[in-house]
Amino acid sequence: MKRILCMCAVLALCLGMESSVAQGPDANAAQKLTAEQVRVREAMLFDALDLSRPELAAVATAWAKKDAAGAEHALAKYLRERETVRWGAETNTGSRGLREERDKTLADWAVEGKMQGGQTPYFFAFPGAKIDWHYNATHNMQGVAPDNEWQWQLNRMAVWGALGRTYAATRDERYAEAFDREMISWIAQCPVADHVDNVPGSTWRTIESGIRMGGSWPSAFYAFRRSPSVSDEDLVMFVSAFLDHANYLRHNFTRLNFLTMEMSGLYAVGAVFPEFKQAAEWRAFAAEKLAAEARTQFLPDGAQDELSTEYQNVALGNILKIPQIARWTGRLDELPAGYTAPLEKGYEFQLKIMAPDRFNPKYNNGLPQYLPEIFRLAVENFPAREDFKWVRTDGKEGRAPAYTSVYLDRAGEAAMRSDWSRGANYLGIRLGPLGMGHQHQDKLGLVIWAWGRPVVFNTGGGSYEQSKWRTWATSSYGSNCVIVDGLGQNRSTVSKDPWHDEDLISQGPIDAHWQSNAVFDFVSGVYDEGYGPARVRPATQQRDVLFVKPDMFVVADRLRPNDAAEHTYQARWQLLTTATRIDVATQTLVTGDAGQANLAVVPLLAKGVEVRAASGQEEPEILGWNVRKDMDPQSVPATTLLHTVKGAGDRLLLTLFVPLKPGETNPVKAVAAGADGRSATVTFRDGRTFHIAAPGERGITVKETLADGKVSRTAVGSSF
Repeated sequence: MKRILCMCAVLALCLGMESSVAQGPDANAAQKLTAEQVRVREAMLFDALDLSRPELAAVATAWAKKDAAGAEHALAKYLRERETVRWGAETNTGSRGLREERDKTLADWAVEGKMQGGQTPYFFAFPGAKIDWHYNATHNMQGVAPDNEWQWQLNRMAVWGALGRTYAATRDERYAEAFDREMISWIAQCPVADHVDNVPGSTWRTIESGIRMGGSWPSAFYAFRRSPSVSDEDLVMFVSAFLDHANYLRHNFTRLNFLTMEMSGLYAVGAVFPEFKQAAEWRAFAAEKLAAEARTQFLPDGAQDELSTEYQNVALGNILKIPQIARWTGRLDELPAGYTAPLEKGYEFQLKIMAPDRFNPKYNNGLPQYLPEIFRLAVENFPAREDFKWVRTDGKEGRAPAYTSVYLDRAGEAAMRSDWSRGANYLGIRLGPLGMGHQHQDKLGLVIWAWGRPVVFNTGGGSYEQSKWRTWATSSYGSNCVIVDGLGQNRSTVSKDPWHDEDLISQGPIDAHWQSNAVFDFVSGVYDEGYGPARVRPATQQRDVLFVKPDMFVVADRLRPNDAAEHTYQARWQLLTTATRIDVATQTLVTGDAGQANLAVVPLLAKGVEVRAASGQEEPEILGWNVRKDMDPQSVPATTLLHTVKGAGDRLLLTLFVPLKPGETNPVKAVAAGADGRSATVTFRDGRTFHIAAPGERGITVKETLADGKVSRTAVGSSF
């Protein structure tokens, strides 16, 4: 129900949005092909077809007689009637009623020329419904940051799916006419590139080319091929544009998640149009390429090389699109042996880091990833995995994993959880390298779910636009990290040999001093790289985390300077609420969202530590925002909690996080710091006490004493 309400809200926003356009689209953008363009395209198309195939005999005869109109008619007739190649639709998720309502709205807007740039929430009404495929509406919208993705994703033609489904349901030719008009105008405006054209404003960025071929274009072909509104000439021109894409993708491909989209699109053209002479070679090339990528793009623990939870699934979904299309078109026997086997680890990785609400943490760039939906492909391809089935059905079928907490030693990510229920406590932390793409400067950053609710969060970086919000959200300043002398982390994001650069991709297991048992989990990591634009190294941060199960997290940040000077260290905690209160006596911040789980954040060594919280601040710096991806508004107020300490020599920030069930209030009565400067005793209002210490070079200890004086839980993380 929440998803339905959210979608309705987005549609309502879009319906009411007024765009202030300083400079409109090109009024002279071509909307039709010239007779010469049609002639040239037909010649290239018929030359590329295997006219020796019996089913194309009528086409071959007409073409041999130089009867272009006859060949065009014969090919169009064949394609309209052909039943030997099937294109199956993706399985729908969510409410069918909502999908039909949304489809109808988007289709009606498309008829009017009102278009959306991919997943962004911004629509633009092209005058006279004449689309300029090079136009970027965000460059001219008041109050909207420029976003190259708007124009790129306009060229994914996502709306063609809605047009096709609405046409199938209504048989209203207005929708077919809109598709035909858009399709021909795109071909007229966008001649195929002769190089990798991955620059702003391009209509031939390689991933858009692959996405079109793997989704919106084949779907539109099957939706509209029999419409009387699509002439024989236009249908043939549409097929000629598929040929353009196949030739382009075959010779202009890149790497990582881009490559998976490029190759799945190439395979789709070869599968949907086996009549092309090169179709079999396209399919074989694409399948072999992605079979190799399945073995090399994923680390031994299952993490994809970019270390982005969203793009993990972009890669998996596109590699698995090839066997999906092969099933639809009866070509599974063509795929390399063991094609899907290496991808099992890619889904297992996601299961291991899954949060209680069944979403993955948003590490590096990422949208929220709801795993019961994502795991449809996991179950289809790995039906023997009972744990995959458990995720897919949200526990209704299959079996939960036997383990709870886990450390992934190649991604360098730990997931600490109390159990597998939706009401679990959970902490996730990144201890490893940047990843090869979509990088954030957030090593040692962590996220927390309290009794199933996200409370300490990572934004995922927001939309891919050019604004202060995007810069902040991908930096240490907008993450749950430690800032040194006002400077954030600045690891180099490029390398001459990224596959063998341990700063981008781990070259072996990462030692995080991991311990896990029935009582506690412990993990430790170090950041000793550069800060700020000059990548200076004023200090080293070591972050130790101890989870005393089921309901207490302790974080020890040991700051060790590289000189004798005084430095300022600031731990930042991003909280997914604006309802917060700081207790003056203990400096404990408690979130206060009524009827929901909350969190108490306790600075255990408060002497000398400045505690401050800010919400919705933009000056003198951004603090307290949730920067969301492809939503309007993009940025909504949250809270940044800051713990700041200054001085020369080693410093220690010791922080306790206590998840609170709905209705619970601040549990902390008093905090007494130890004389050693490395420990504290916390007294709870129910009479319990916790002695918490971070002695030595590494590690955290906790001893819980009940109100009656009996010792309860004892945890000793790491060794001393």
